[in-house]
Amino acid sequence: MGKLNRTAVQFNFDRRMVSMWDNECMKISISTLKEVMTNALRAKEYSDADIPFIIDMFLGGELRGHVSHGLASFSGFIAQDFSGLSAPEVLAETQAVFIIDAKSHSGNIVGKRAADEAITRAKKAIVGTALVKNMDSWLRPGAIAEYIARQGYFAIVMNDGGGSGVAPPGGYDPVVSTNPIAYAIPTEKEPLVVDLATAKRAWGQVRLANKYGTELPEDTYYDTSGQITRDPKLAHSVMPMGDYKGFALALMIEILCGSLVGMENMFVDTKGNGSQFGRKMMERGGIILVIDPRQTSGNINFKQANTTLLERIHATNALFGETIRIPGEKAGELAKQRTDANEIDIPRELWEEIKNL
Repeated sequence: MGKLNRTAVQFNFDRRMVSMWDNECMKISISTLKEVMTNALRAKEYSDADIPFIIDMFLGGELRGHVSHGLASFSGFIAQDFSGLSAPEVLAETQAVFIIDAKSHSGNIVGKRAADEAITRAKKAIVGTALVKNMDSWLRPGAIAEYIARQGYFAIVMNDGGGSGVAPPGGYDPVVSTNPIAYAIPTEKEPLVVDLATAKRAWGQVRLANKYGTELPEDTYYDTSGQITRDPKLAHSVMPMGDYKGFALALMIEILCGSLVGMENMFVDTKGNGSQFGRKMMERGGIILVIDPRQTSGNINFKQANTTLLERIHATNALFGETIRIPGEKAGELAKQRTDANEIDIPRELWEEIKNL
């Protein structure tokens, strides 16, 4: 049994969220985790072609220090049964655009198909776009963006977040979803992957705090009276990232992944339909944009230019006592360190939960 290495992951989440892990973590080999997860997925009849992508969706979040979007969500995914649903329906196909109705199927499956379709179109038309509606969600848009970037393409991935959660500037009722956006950039080394909610914190931190009995971070969540709360059971809404600028992005993604793809926007009338925890977890929309740098600047030149840019940023002057930080780099470095070591610390309770699947 070991302690969680807080230093490596504190940049991604409030450390108090996992304070209960201090004496209850254990080291598990990543290969063992993958084997257990593979067996659980095969038992649910997922195909061997899709299983590595699904595992990366959940384990990849954990490896990057995003515990609110990591292994804690895997058992919930396994518990879902999509077998009685109608098959996803392709609504439109052009040289540059692919549109699919997921028919409530998991975005962890439909998202990979949509990404592959967008890549196919980018190869032919420089830019390929996939629009998805009525999906049950993909856990991390960053996983899809990384999947695309590892094949040499630039990717932007967005989705609406499953119900209203973000309060508008000047208010405290949840009016749009947390609406994450991710992008991934090929470099000469590992892709740079940036994955962020347009809320000050992802709503997954509320789920995690409820699961493990921890407190929420300060100055982030409102209760139903508009007061700041650290009690996850009282969380009614979350502040937007960067005040009105973050809300502007959240609103744009709400429309791109809602009304633009023919879905209802996720606004909840809290005066008539209950609070945040009473809201319906609606099906979601998503957008995947792929650009082929081979046809714009040349793939090798593109990777070299990106690598040089990041190096130049790191070479600039840091504030006293600080280091230059590029979003996404620390998470990628942490994932690589853990993968190379073939080991990760996770709560004993979570490991037992996964083993028992």
